[in-house]
Amino acid sequence: MIDIQNKVTRTTDILSSPVNEEIVMFDVEAGKYYGLNEMAAIIWQALETPITVEALCKGLLEAFDTTPEQCRREVLAFLSKLEEKGLIREAP
Repeated sequence: MIDIQNKVTRTTDILSSPVNEEIVMFDVEAGKYYGLNEMAAIIWQALETPITVEALCKGLLEAFDTTPEQCRREVLAFLSKLEEKGLIREAP
């Protein structure tokens, strides 16, 4: 389970492409497509290289009008979903 101190990154078998301010992704192994809204797209782009969840939230707080608690809660929930689908992993 991912927490605020974990460092996370994308898995390698995901294809993604920007479409306006969103991203469309294709999980080659599972044969599934995903669409990411603007905030999720920013998170996905940040996960290109390993980053701590804390640093990720700090960057999002600068870009969006939200509280630190709400940001952490929503980011952790989103990352948990990505982890369940095998789209991200914990980085060393």
